[in-house]
Amino acid sequence: MIQKSFITSNELSGLQAAKAHYLLVNGHLRGFQQFLDDVINFSGLGDFIHLPVKSYSEGMGARLLFSLLTGSQHECLALDEGFGAGDSSFYDKAEQRMRAFIESAGTLILASHSDDLLRKFCTRGLVFDQGRIVCDSSLEESLSYYHDTYC
Repeated sequence: MIQKSFITSNELSGLQAAKAHYLLVNGHLRGFQQFLDDVINFSGLGDFIHLPVKSYSEGMGARLLFSLLTGSQHECLALDEGFGAGDSSFYDKAEQRMRAFIESAGTLILASHSDDLLRKFCTRGLVFDQGRIVCDSSLEESLSYYHDTYC
């Protein structure tokens, strides 16, 4: 989710975006209906899945994107600021899904300024300054470095 323009065209419907993502990841459509059902149910989009992505609110787009990216197993997932664009019900579901992802031996790269969010999911921290790593340590040491240096 670091790349917000992941969906190639906001003219696509949510359904078309889901299909394009599934084809890109899998190279075929076998199992797509099950994937789509999960995306629709998890995101809470319902029939809005048939509308163009450009008509979605920011929260709807973020829920679609998070659902697409976490709807199948990946070795690594990169998120920018996590999954804050959603209501508390979605946030709770997303947090459970992230925990399941990490427990299944996935690697999560999470870019955030939220200490609480980082503490929930991370054990290691990197601090960047102008694109350069200036601290690479345990999460707590990296947070201390960040706060002492930049706050």
